[in-house]
Amino acid sequence: MYPRNKYWNPLVKFLKKKLLENQIFIGPEVLLYEFPKVFPYQILKDINLDDYDFEYIVFHKKLPEDLTNDYLDLIREKYKPVWGNHLFVVYKKNRSTKERLKALKYALYTNINFKKYYKPEKEKKQGIFITTYNRPQFLRQLLKQIHNRPEEILVINDGSDEKFQTEYDQIKQEFPNISYIDNIKNMGLVFSMNTGYNYFLSDPDIEWIHYFQDDVVLRDDFFEVMDKVKDKKERPVITGIYREPHKIFKTSKINNIEVYFLKSAPAQHILMHRQYLQDNLPIPNPYVGAPKKDRGKPGQGSDEDWWLMSWSPNSIVKKGGYVVCVPNLCLTEATGDLSTWDY
Repeated sequence: MYPRNKYWNPLVKFLKKKLLENQIFIGPEVLLYEFPKVFPYQILKDINLDDYDFEYIVFHKKLPEDLTNDYLDLIREKYKPVWGNHLFVVYKKNRSTKERLKALKYALYTNINFKKYYKPEKEKKQGIFITTYNRPQFLRQLLKQIHNRPEEILVINDGSDEKFQTEYDQIKQEFPNISYIDNIKNMGLVFSMNTGYNYFLSDPDIEWIHYFQDDVVLRDDFFEVMDKVKDKKERPVITGIYREPHKIFKTSKINNIEVYFLKSAPAQHILMHRQYLQDNLPIPNPYVGAPKKDRGKPGQGSDEDWWLMSWSPNSIVKKGGYVVCVPNLCLTEATGDLSTWDY
């Protein structure tokens, strides 16, 4: 049952008159009792509003803590009021002339001072996680480069063989400020990546997440350059490594930094925005353990890179975009790429 009061009941009556019982729109959560397709305010920070075509939006004047800045921007830029009272305003995307004239009698209630609802931008926190398997020597070199970073750093050991345990224990003692997860057995790279991403996504203040494989070596200006290239909407997927045969579709410069636009990329390093990850996780796990038993194409790996960048129904490629690559910003030690590093 929905609350019965002089402000709520007229709202429900108006929404039913507009036949919204089977339409998606944004509104307070208690509307779910009457309108099962409503998107409650509580999920606004966890979805990309641009992915949905809402014809109607309900604005609750007394719930500022649940209203996001993106939601307020959406109303101001694309919607017009069609109804209102002391507590609620209903906005419509495609308002007719008749609706515009009818809305005049609600002008006293629909003249909203949006400025008071906007929240100060929070500091954009980042997380860093690394997966490692039987390569403590490479992990140590990477941690020497980044262990003094301000971000929390997580290392996930994907069930390395017992003969490497002593070296991994020494790494924990050398870098005590790092967080560690030791898988009880080898479940494959995808398992560890899903674990790492969800570890950081559980913190609502983490906006960007760097993923590294243990053999990556970073250029000194790696993080500075990444910060200049990343963008929540335009460039939510970035990598600092390029490798053939991934096709370069075009080249450009962003903040005077040379970049490639790709539709696939290797997974040794990926920087992704939390919203993009929420739209594309979990990564399906085609196998458990390593090395992978022969299936699919010879030499085929766990396909985590293909899923995140190309295959997922919500991937950047499926939506007509590109993976942005800053070439030679990081290289891999295990494959000998460092011999080509000249900058």
